[in-house]
Amino acid sequence: MGAQLWTKRGSEAMAVTAGAETQQSVKPHRIRVWLTMAVCVTLLGACGGGGEIATTTEAPAATTEAPAATTEAPTTTTEAPAATTEAPAATTEAPAATTEAPAATTEAPAAEPEIEEESKEACILVPNATCSGVDFSGQDLAGAVIPGIDLTEANLEGAILDGALLVGANLTGANLAGASLSNTNLAGAILTEVRAPAAVFFHTDLSHTDLTRSDLTAAMMVEVDLKSANLTGARVDGLVDRRSFWCSTIGSNGTLRNDSCQGGASG
Repeated sequence: MGAQLWTKRGSEAMAVTAGAETQQSVKPHRIRVWLTMAVCVTLLGACGGGGEIATTTEAPAATTEAPAATTEAPTTTTEAPAATTEAPAATTEAPAATTEAPAATTEAPAAEPEIEEESKEACILVPNATCSGVDFSGQDLAGAVIPGIDLTEANLEGAILDGALLVGANLTGANLAGASLSNTNLAGAILTEVRAPAAVFFHTDLSHTDLTRSDLTAAMMVEVDLKSANLTGARVDGLVDRRSFWCSTIGSNGTLRNDSCQGGASG
C-alpha cells in the first residue's frame, strides 16, 4: 500500500513538473532546479510528508515580470545635447564693428592748400619780409619803406608805388604792368624778367639794377636814373625815354651806353 502511494505521488510530482515546464517556458538552469525539487518532494512524500506541493510550485512565477520595470529608464537623457546647438551663432557678427574705421582719415590733407593761401594773404610789408607770389594788384603802396623785401613772382599790376623805398628788393618775375613808380627808389634791386609793360617810371632811381630780360614794352621813363643798370635782353619796343640818365649802362642789345656821363641827359 505504501509503495503504491509513493509511486502515485512521484507520478503526480513529475506531471506537475512537466506541466510547469510547458506553461512557463523557463530556462534550462531553472528546469534543473525544478527537477531537483521534484525529487526532493517525492522523497518527502515517501517519508509521510504532504500538503506542501501546491505552495512551492508557483514560487518562480513571482519573479517573471521583474525585468519589465527597467525598460524605460534610458529615455530620460535623449534630449540633453539639444541645449547647445545654437551657441556658436552669438559670435558671427563681431568682426563687422571695425569695417569703417579707416574712413576717418581720408580728407585730412585737403587743409594744406588753405594754409598756404592764408600765409600769402597775411604777408606784412616790412623790410626784408618774404612776400613771394603775393597778390598786391591795384593796391596803394605809396611811401612803403620795405628795403630788401622779397617780391619774386608777386603780382603788382596797377599798384601805386610812388615814393616807396625798395632798395635791394628782389622782384624777379614780378608783374608791374601799368604800375606807377614815381620817385620810387629801386637802387640795387633785382628786376630780372620783370613784366612792366606800360608802367610809368618818373624820376625813379634804377641805378645798379638788374633788368635783364625784362619787359619794358610801351613803358614811360622820365628823368630815370639808369646809371650802371643792366638791360641786356630787355624788350624796349615802344619805350618812351625823356631825359633819363645813361652812364655805364648796358643797353638791351648788350652795348655800353655813356650818353649822360658828362652831365647831360639824353633827349
